[in-house]
Amino acid sequence: MNYLIFDLDGTVINSEHRQLSLPDGRIDLVHWRENSTPEKIARDSLLPLAKFWRVMQSAHFHIIVCTARVMTTDDYTFLARHGLCYNVCLSRKEGDSTPDNTLKILALKVYARKLGITWAHFCARATAYDDNARVLEAYASHQITAHHPKDFAA
Repeated sequence: MNYLIFDLDGTVINSEHRQLSLPDGRIDLVHWRENSTPEKIARDSLLPLAKFWRVMQSAHFHIIVCTARVMTTDDYTFLARHGLCYNVCLSRKEGDSTPDNTLKILALKVYARKLGITWAHFCARATAYDDNARVLEAYASHQITAHHPKDFAA
């Protein structure tokens, strides 16, 4: 089985209208949470990689959402409304401040264990799409094929 790992914000979903950056480049999480209202989530739009996601789900690939977002009912509704299906959604728990790269690797390791496969087996069969350079580096360090969405020709 092949595993496709999709980040959401900046990779599959354009949510820039809800984002504000801090002086050091990190996302202002307080601002993000304040702007994660049902109305503003509904105004998010899809990026070109969403089309590829739909093609791959039609081909029955195992799709994993791996996001640093704290997912809400409105986020799941957005994905469903846009026909983005997945096998599992791995996301941040409320109050968790683990750096994105560490959060995602740990979540994927737990998921591989739940699947009953070794981490090495999972990594050898996984391809990830993410816009965060640190996350891409973390994936590469575990031999997960990783792509920035801007490098993907949709």
